[in-house]
Amino acid sequence: MENLINQENLEDITRFIEEKIDDIPAEYILCGAIGTLLLSSYLKKNGHNKTAGILAGITIPIIAVGIKKYTNLHDSEEEEFQNEIA
Repeated sequence: MENLINQENLEDITRFIEEKIDDIPAEYILCGAIGTLLLSSYLKKNGHNKTAGILAGITIPIIAVGIKKYTNLHDSEEEEFQNEIA
């Protein structure tokens, strides 16, 4: 079985994911990450350790995407404000 994620199509996959999340506000992504973390904690408490571990593993990348999107939005708003002042 061949590895579907390799260096050649990694850029295509990255672009595809970025296009899909462009329309989602950063606040929703961050809220989803918090929800994922809470669900992971609940599942771990109830004995579903493997599922909780998988969800906890994807929480950090979701948070990273949300923070990156939020900072990009904040930087663009700050730049527009600076342009209005000048």
